[in-house]
Amino acid sequence: MSGRRKHRILVINAYFDPWRMATPTRLFVPRAMAPYFLAGYFDQDHCDIRVWDEAFHGAFLNAKQFEWPDMVVFTGLTACFDRARQLSAYFRNANPKVVTVIGGPIPRALPTICEAVFDYACMGDVDEITSVIEAVFGKAAAAPSGAPRYDMTRPKMGLGFVETTKNCNFACSFCSLSGENRAYVAHSDTSIAGQLDAMGKVKAVMVLDNNFFGSNRKSFEHRVKLLGERWRAGQFRGWGALVTGDFFKRPNNLKLVAENGCMGLFSGVESLDPVVLQSFNKKQSLASDPLSLSDACANHGIQFDYGLIFDFAQQTTAEVEAQIEVLLNDHRMPLPGLVSVTIPIVGTPYFDQALGEGRIMPNVLLSDMDGQKLVEWPQEPVAHVAAFLRDLLGMRGRKMALTRHVLRHAWHWRKSMSAELTALSLVRPLHRFGPRIGLGSVAQMRQSWQEPALTYSAMTDARRLAYRPLHAMPERFRADFEPLVVTDENGRPTDMFERARA
Repeated sequence: MSGRRKHRILVINAYFDPWRMATPTRLFVPRAMAPYFLAGYFDQDHCDIRVWDEAFHGAFLNAKQFEWPDMVVFTGLTACFDRARQLSAYFRNANPKVVTVIGGPIPRALPTICEAVFDYACMGDVDEITSVIEAVFGKAAAAPSGAPRYDMTRPKMGLGFVETTKNCNFACSFCSLSGENRAYVAHSDTSIAGQLDAMGKVKAVMVLDNNFFGSNRKSFEHRVKLLGERWRAGQFRGWGALVTGDFFKRPNNLKLVAENGCMGLFSGVESLDPVVLQSFNKKQSLASDPLSLSDACANHGIQFDYGLIFDFAQQTTAEVEAQIEVLLNDHRMPLPGLVSVTIPIVGTPYFDQALGEGRIMPNVLLSDMDGQKLVEWPQEPVAHVAAFLRDLLGMRGRKMALTRHVLRHAWHWRKSMSAELTALSLVRPLHRFGPRIGLGSVAQMRQSWQEPALTYSAMTDARRLAYRPLHAMPERFRADFEPLVVTDENGRPTDMFERARA
């Protein structure tokens, strides 16, 4: 490396937008923070660091920037492996000396192919990047503290982010954390304080933990009080977190978090059908329902949010329709913040079971597993379910009922919520289920317009434009633009896939 300039580092969150929009998605919360945590491990005196999050900033389409970095660090969801590989090819073509690194769930699920494609495949937590930095650039290039680079997250809409624990103490069959089987651990006070100090003063804080409640009550109470101290000091107006269903079994838990500045909780209700919850090994949510949890939270001035997962292998469209009608007709319940179909994520018990039982459709790509299209055989004809799913995700035919529900819900809880939370309860559902307006660079908008129309079924969806190189590439990079195909024409795992995850 040249001693005349700093080492150039680019950290990228690779992302395939499920709706095939190449433009930024800046209102989605929570925002990916792994890139900013990774950036904090590079010493600023020796490294020029940039971050690009393809969810927040849109698709990385600036060909002039491909030759800039000396090292590119990739992270992202498992379904985005193909995208990380495509970007790696662009950088390696522009600069043959570039060092490519990938970490997170992708290499943990697909170790063999990641070791073949990238120079470094990191299987551990973000701090593993330190050993890579020292191996490539020397110890001086590694930051001593590793404090996250929250200064690089702007614009951030007044939100700050903090992580107080890693992993989860439950083992839901569809969750990638269950497949990785890593221990649930809390961050040290020093780590939490360092994150909060790096964040500075913000309007609100989103706790990024997969399960803020966890299995150690003493640790939970301690972390709540750490946030409460910062809240009382005026660093932020309030905070929100994700908790599992067992959190609500003790009413004192809500009292504790409310007294320490909590103003929002998200919990994975996942399904209103107990049979489906049992099949997900989601026993902690069997006693959860949106009405009782929303009511309990509202009594403490806390807004409740949740997600729903529909499994058309176990549920008919009529059954799902009935559940949606229940939600729309009772304005006391909030509408779900996240609606998805089941995702057989590679490496999870759910994936292994679905693959073994032949439930996954033929010719499914890894990138198809995004939660917004059918990848498993439904009970009913595929065309019928795909059309129903299209309407469900956009609330087609339900816009008036949606608007009426939102207005009544906000009015019903107005005395229990702050003015800010009341306004949020009005805007958020309309944004989630409203039309998607893609604004970004000319190149991003052009790509969005040219994308093939979604069919909401992996069997009929055409490949997205990202599989076509932006410009002419040498023959040696051809394989980097071929998708990782999970199942063959008979629904069995392909040889390519079996080698990738060996």
